[in-house]
Amino acid sequence: MLKTVLLFLLFVSSLAGLGQSMAGLNFRHLYDPQNEIDLSMRLVNEKNQLRVYYRLQQNGSPATGNYSIAWLKYDSFTQKEGTLLSAGDSVGLSGKLSFSVPEKPWLLVAKVTVTSKSSSQTWNYVQLMESKYPVNGFLEGPDGVVFRPYAFIGQEYSLHGTGSDKTLHVYFYKTDFPVASPPFTEKGAHLDRFMFADSSFHVAHGQKIVLKSKGLYLVQQDTLAAEGYAFMAVNTSFPKLTKIEDIPDPLIYVCAKEEHDELVAAGNDKAKVDKVILDITRDKDRAKNFMRSYFRRVELANTYFSSYKEGWKTDRGMIYLIFGLPDEVSRTGPTEVWYYKNFKERFTFVKNGSVYDPNNYILQRSTKFTALWFNTVDLWRKSRF
Repeated sequence: MLKTVLLFLLFVSSLAGLGQSMAGLNFRHLYDPQNEIDLSMRLVNEKNQLRVYYRLQQNGSPATGNYSIAWLKYDSFTQKEGTLLSAGDSVGLSGKLSFSVPEKPWLLVAKVTVTSKSSSQTWNYVQLMESKYPVNGFLEGPDGVVFRPYAFIGQEYSLHGTGSDKTLHVYFYKTDFPVASPPFTEKGAHLDRFMFADSSFHVAHGQKIVLKSKGLYLVQQDTLAAEGYAFMAVNTSFPKLTKIEDIPDPLIYVCAKEEHDELVAAGNDKAKVDKVILDITRDKDRAKNFMRSYFRRVELANTYFSSYKEGWKTDRGMIYLIFGLPDEVSRTGPTEVWYYKNFKERFTFVKNGSVYDPNNYILQRSTKFTALWFNTVDLWRKSRF
C-alpha cells in the first residue's frame, strides 16, 4: 500500500512539469524566506561519477509528512518534458544520487511536491550536471554533509576528498574581500582565479579539524589543478550580524562617505553608532525600523548568496539587500534574471565561477540603473521602504 502511494506521488510530481520548460518557470521560491521548504543539493565530481548529496528541509528542520521528490533529467532549460529517473541509492527526503560522468552537460531537476487534503503544490530545483565541475570533495559536520558555503569557528569538521589515500592540502586566506559596486558602475569586483594563501596545512582524507581562524579555506587534492572546494569560517551567529563593530560595513550602500567614516570610527561604541543612524533617519522610530529591516535583509543575503565572501557583498546579495525579493526569477543556461514589478526593471546575472565558488554570478551593470538606485537608497534612509 505504501509503495503504491509513493509511486502515485512520483507520477503526480512528474506530471506537474509536462509541457513546461525550466526556462519558463519562476524560481522566486529559492530566495523567499516565507517558502515552507528548501532543498539543498551539493554536487561532487568524483572523476568516475558525479554524486549529488541532497536534503529537504521544512521551516529549517528535516522535512517530514506529505512531501515527495521526483528526479528528472532535462537536456536543456528549453526542453519541455523531462525523463523520470530512478531514485538510485536515495531512499527518501535526504540522501545521495550517483550518475556517470556525462559527455555533455544536462540538468538534474528535483520536483518537490506536497499533497494533503487541503493543498497540492510543486517546487522545482535544478542542478547542472557537467564533467568539468571543479568541486571534488566536501565538508562534513555533526549533522552530515555541510550544504551551506560556510562553517563555524570552534566546531569540529571532517574534510573529505575523492580517495581515502589522498592527502588534502588546505589553504587559508584572511582577505577581506571587497563589496559589490553599485549596479550603475562600469564594472564589479571580480575574484582572481588564483590567489596567494596566507597559510597552509595538510590533512588526511576524513581527518577531523577544528576551525580557529575566520576567513576563506580552500581544500585541494591536486594543487596543480583548478579543483577542490572552498568554504568560509565564520562566527556562530552568522548569517546574522550581532556585534556593534560589524554594523558599519553593510551600511556602505546607503551611507554617504562621511557618514560611513563616522560609523567605522565609532567602533563598538553603540551610542556613537546610534547617533549616526539617527542623523540619517531623523527620527528614533524610523531609525529602529530602518536598522531592523536593513539587517534582516543582510541576514537573508548572507543565507542565500554567501560564497567565498559574505552574501551581502556579492552582486546578487547587494541587489537583494537594496531592492528585496524579486517578483520573478528566471534561469536560462548561465544567466539568471530578476524582475521587479514595482520598478518595472530587470537585473541580469551571468555565471562566472571559479574553484572558490563555481556558482558565482556577476551582475550586468548599466548606467540606466542610476536613478533607480539612488531613489531606492533615499527611501531606505527615510525608512519608507
